[in-house]
Amino acid sequence: MAELYYMNIEDPISVEDYQTLLGTCASDKREALHKFRFEADRKRTLYGEVLARFMIAKKTGVTMKDIEFDKNPYGKPYVKDQNDIFYNISHSGKYVVCGLDTEDIGIDIEEIRDIDLDIAKRFFHIKEYEDIISREIREQVHSLYDFWTLKESYIKFLGVGLSKPLNSFYFMINGESVQLCSQEDHTVYFNRYLLQDNYRLAVCVSTPDHIHMEKISLHDLVAYIKSES
Repeated sequence: MAELYYMNIEDPISVEDYQTLLGTCASDKREALHKFRFEADRKRTLYGEVLARFMIAKKTGVTMKDIEFDKNPYGKPYVKDQNDIFYNISHSGKYVVCGLDTEDIGIDIEEIRDIDLDIAKRFFHIKEYEDIISREIREQVHSLYDFWTLKESYIKFLGVGLSKPLNSFYFMINGESVQLCSQEDHTVYFNRYLLQDNYRLAVCVSTPDHIHMEKISLHDLVAYIKSES
């Protein structure tokens, strides 16, 4: 069963607790974090890393700071020396989300904002663009983000990055039903969520099992790290 944990980067945090989170990361990650210009970007990246380590540690029993990551040729991260643990991180706005499964998983979250629909015309499949503009005006932006997160979750599931163009496959959405039209020879399943009415989240997994989704606080993460000491 896949698991999803999400957290709010706007929750207050003390300097001491921030350093506790930072202490779970590898030295190269800590150095990379210092290069971010904006605090929100640092927090999204740091919290995503810590959230992944927390979920993997709970599943494997390995201490958070001892978990090692690597990347495939396309840049998708994976857990070293763990053949049955797969994870994926996504963040947007105030939310950071991490998904964990025993098989490949792809997730994407996007904050719904006003956006030029021409972006769908330029990058999506023509069938998706036609679907979007055929809807009521008030539904079009939400529809665009629905397709966007589905497409990103699928590409992240495949782990091939931008080598697979967004217009090389398409989705047909009818209510809760989602159908993928792609040349890839495999079966995948999608779950869609709407957080607080303005965040769209999509998850791509290998099996149709129920997905456990849970919000976690910074306090809970810090407490877990301290319990490992």
